[in-house]
Amino acid sequence: MLRALVLILSLTFSATAMAQSLSEFARNARALGMGGTYIPFVNGADAVFYNPAALGKVEGLDIKVVDVGVSLNSISPEDLEAIQNIDPNDPNSYNSLFGTRVWVQATGKTALALGNFAVGYLNDNEVSLELHNPAYPQFDTYFRQDTGYYLGYAFNVAPGTYFGIAAKRIDRWGGVPQELGLSDVANADSFAQIGDRFDDKGQGYGIDLALATTIDLPLLKPTLAVVWQDVGNTAFRKTAGDEAPPHITQNLSVGAGVTLDLPGLDLAFGGEARHLLEPEIETGKKLHLGAEVSLPIVDLRAGYSQGYLSYGVGVNLFIFHIDAVSYTEELGAYPGQTADNRYMISVGIDLAFDADFKFTDTQGKRRKLKQRR
Repeated sequence: MLRALVLILSLTFSATAMAQSLSEFARNARALGMGGTYIPFVNGADAVFYNPAALGKVEGLDIKVVDVGVSLNSISPEDLEAIQNIDPNDPNSYNSLFGTRVWVQATGKTALALGNFAVGYLNDNEVSLELHNPAYPQFDTYFRQDTGYYLGYAFNVAPGTYFGIAAKRIDRWGGVPQELGLSDVANADSFAQIGDRFDDKGQGYGIDLALATTIDLPLLKPTLAVVWQDVGNTAFRKTAGDEAPPHITQNLSVGAGVTLDLPGLDLAFGGEARHLLEPEIETGKKLHLGAEVSLPIVDLRAGYSQGYLSYGVGVNLFIFHIDAVSYTEELGAYPGQTADNRYMISVGIDLAFDADFKFTDTQGKRRKLKQRR
């Protein structure tokens, strides 16, 4: 029974490891709902994680008390039934699982911004598994946990233009794909024995740089942003295990967006090009487009990312917000090759105060019914 439980837990908290999914650090539901377009629109303390130049727009105090999200890929009822019928001592019971992908990611963060300065904490977890090779069955497994500590600041360099920098320390556990044979699973007496295979840990320091400019027109607010995350790659020094975890690849992104501020209604639309320093990545996988309609309580989102559509919704209840999204991740080398349908839901609490310590939204407006992030 214990061995069966070990396998079921492994399948339940797992995802594709060997696929060519692009590495994206701690994406949130709002960004995914807008097709991955986020750096032109991020505001408040959340900017320290994605675009530190946007900290220049913080007036007063902004607190992201907590924001937690869980993502998983689509699992059919047949796959769930196959998992329930697994017998670790009967290799034939695995047959229906070959090629099945199961994927889970969980993220939690908190941050505080005062003026142009911000601090943040982030914990991002990803685990994965896929059974392949019927002749010699093996599980391609993956585990990664990143814990990050951030310090960010934005400098005003011209009217409406800010240069931002974020220094961070990342503690990484895992990050290297592992292969498990059926005997490895069947002979495991505890989940910890499988977890011991992912014992490499490391600590690294990285820098994010950003430049953003916004033209503050009466209704329209066009924004152009350039963000260079993990400048020169963020490498890790081994702190446990046999080797240091793999580095975080630098990511240069350019984004442009426009917001339209109307009474009781806000519109935002824009696009991003990401991973611009990686020529081996097919262009279609780098492009993202998205839009958002913000009503007093509900935000509606849609986007186009890596050749697929995404849909999202947010519900804002004063300081609380709940966001959900359905999106698709391309696991192949080019759009349309290997689609993996995924879902995410997140819950958060945000507080914002202006320079006079009066309650506002993260756009600096006195908070009424409309809540915008």
